[in-house]
Amino acid sequence: MDWVSVVLIIGFGAFCFQIFAVFRKQAALLQPTVDQLETSRANVERQIQECEQATEESLQRIENLNKELESLDEQRRGLQEQVNPKEMCPIDAGSFIMGDDDEGRDEQPQHNVLLNAYSMDRYPVTNQEYKMFVDVTGHRRPAHWTSGTYPLEQARHPITNVSWHDAMAYAEWVGKRLPTEAEWEKAARGTQGQTYPWGDAFRKDNVNSSNDYGGTTPFDEFPGGASPYGVTDMCGNVMEWCSDWYYDEYYKMSPMDNPTGPQGGQYRSVRGGFYGESRQAVRCASRHFVPPSTMQDHVGLRCAKTPTEKP
Repeated sequence: MDWVSVVLIIGFGAFCFQIFAVFRKQAALLQPTVDQLETSRANVERQIQECEQATEESLQRIENLNKELESLDEQRRGLQEQVNPKEMCPIDAGSFIMGDDDEGRDEQPQHNVLLNAYSMDRYPVTNQEYKMFVDVTGHRRPAHWTSGTYPLEQARHPITNVSWHDAMAYAEWVGKRLPTEAEWEKAARGTQGQTYPWGDAFRKDNVNSSNDYGGTTPFDEFPGGASPYGVTDMCGNVMEWCSDWYYDEYYKMSPMDNPTGPQGGQYRSVRGGFYGESRQAVRCASRHFVPPSTMQDHVGLRCAKTPTEKP
């Protein structure tokens, strides 16, 4: 081997050694980054494991919540079954006299109305019944309830401070509906057009009116005030929402069969007068109206229901 070859070999060796030295230097510089990446990889793997565990736990909680919801739904159905059988009075199909020619313009003309059969709650919806609805559905509470509930001594008083929309929601929840004005008036006065549920003569011991009691009274306080169908507390105590829109001239154009009120309007009809009104305002034919969003301490509700046809 000549000296040129030796020089080339030595030079190549030196070059390789230099490359190796540079590589070692760069590797030493990169090692912290590699270590950091390895640590990050380990952290990501740990986070993945933790996420998988958290997901599994969340799925288990969801499953438990679904089971709890199923249990609560069973309880809700049980509670609803307690409300739905609320005593109702059947109202036979047929005609009755509606309105009064001797009173307010919106009660004229007096006319015959033909209604299909239906049922009406014997009593107005009470605070106690409405609280069950609120507790089960989460519906908003009446504004006057304190600490989330009514005064305990008023459990059997009619619910008040509910809007027309609140009343509709409650009626739907119990599988019923709000009565029409015509249905309300027939249930209150019978077929012969008597002035009050009990007859034509006013009897103050049959009704909560004229502020004689300073507010609402229990729904069964005046058994002598029952209508010919056995529906009680229809006049006085609290007004009750009807499904109809109100129009003061509606009687001049209303159909004879099953009238349901005008197609629209600004106010909804309420019936029955309330505890602070005169004997004139608590007559069966007396008409009242309130904006549907209004909540007042003398407006409540009772429900009606159309009979289902038996197979």
